Parts: sequence; structure tokens; C-alpha cells
Amino acid sequence: MVRKPFNMPPRAFGPAEADPNAEITVFSAADAPSPRPGTPPAIRRKLEGDGANLIFLTFTPGQILRSHTTAHPITVQTLKGTLHLTTDEGELVLEPGTVVHLRAMVVHEVSAPEDAAEENVLLLTMLTGERHATESADSTNTD
Repeated sequence: MVRKPFNMPPRAFGPAEADPNAEITVFSAADAPSPRPGTPPAIRRKLEGDGANLIFLTFTPGQILRSHTTAHPITVQTLKGTLHLTTDEGELVLEPGTVVHLRAMVVHEVSAPEDAAEENVLLLTMLTGERHATESADSTNTD
């Protein structure tokens, strides 16, 4: 693969530094857990990465993730189907392509309407800001 330059010079974001341990991880709605009956919906953490955790939730019609808060800011994005996000500011309809950011400790609830598809997939990105050590960084020289 031929590397193409960015359309902005690196100085716009600070100096560019290559990370020899950098990885690219790709996910899609197909990585979501299989639906389950009852409450809460099926939940699976797929990535605990630098700065963020990616968590997939699969809702069936009528399923609800009851009112709760998070310790970190989050984004929620519907990858498949239709979901409703309720906060003190009201209810938002989440359809594929919609992304919502919530600050930490915002009370919210997510639900799939009764007439929703059989599988409704939400990608929750928890913006932890945590840096995770790489395997090579964890190894110590015993010589």
C-alpha cells in the first residue's frame, strides 16, 4: 500500500511521531453480541484501548437499559436499527449515522421501541483518557 500524505501539514496537530506499536482495529455491527431476552440488553466490550473503551449493545424490541450515569464522557452511535436515548433534555431517536456525546454523570436511558427491528445495535465509546501499556513497553530487561 502506498502511503498518501495527509491533506493538512502535521504542524496543524503538532509534530508527527510514528509509534512502532501502533495498531489498527476495525469493528462493525457484526461484532455486536447476539440478542438476549429480558433486561438489560446484550452487552460486550470489544476494545479497551488508549483513551477509549468500545462497548457494543444489542437491543431487541422493547428492551431498555434503565436510567444510569457513566464515570466518563461517552458517545453513543446506532449502527443498526432504531433506538431512543432519553435524558433530562428529552428523547432523541437514534438511527444509523446519528452520534451523540454525553458528559460524564449525565443521567440517560436507552431503549428499543416495540416496533423496532429484531436487532438494534448501539456502539458506546467510553472516553476514559487512559493510556494502556503495550506489551513491548511492559517488558523489562533482566540482563
